[in-house]
Amino acid sequence: MKLTALTLSSEKDYPRYAKFIEEAEGNPERIKSVNDLGKYSALVLSGGGDMGIKSGAYGSQTEDLPIAGIKDDRDELELALLRKAEEINMPVLGICRGLQVMNVFFEGTLWPDIGQGGFSVGMHRDGEGGEPPVGDIPHWTKMEGKEFEVTSHHHQGVRNLGKGLQIISKSSDEMIEAVKHESLPWFAVQWHPERTLEGLGRALPREWLRKEIQNV
Repeated sequence: MKLTALTLSSEKDYPRYAKFIEEAEGNPERIKSVNDLGKYSALVLSGGGDMGIKSGAYGSQTEDLPIAGIKDDRDELELALLRKAEEINMPVLGICRGLQVMNVFFEGTLWPDIGQGGFSVGMHRDGEGGEPPVGDIPHWTKMEGKEFEVTSHHHQGVRNLGKGLQIISKSSDEMIEAVKHESLPWFAVQWHPERTLEGLGRALPREWLRKEIQNV
């Protein structure tokens, strides 16, 4: 199996992501330096905490930013990895935060909390009273003309779509659930396929990754 780079906030999250990547016939390895990217066949940006203000993720919004779990060094690493991946036309799969980072890379912006965008908070996260995510929650979305269940655990989402990105899935409250790039082999989902039971919610991103790994 070909080496597949994986970004993480914590090693405790590794097992589920590793299993998902192995299902796609990739050999997962955590990447900590952009200088190492060349030895991999693909890049997977995992879920994690919110992007920091320094990243430009929130555009001109500077107040009422309910953000947490910020790691500026991770923001810097992942944006640098995307710059390098763009240069070498490397396949990239974004998962939850990974979709958000990809959107910001292409000069898009995020809602600091999806409640500010008028979305159904209870559909996308299991948290009481509008608090940040405390657990996974299932909901339905649609892509390629098919409706299927996915597992979400997030409180941020796309506000303004990044340049070159195309929307390929939305949930019933109009939350952007998946995007792809118009020319690069880049694909991202807002849900967590590694925590979604077997079905299209897990299979669609997995089979996309498998195909891209095999094509390298």
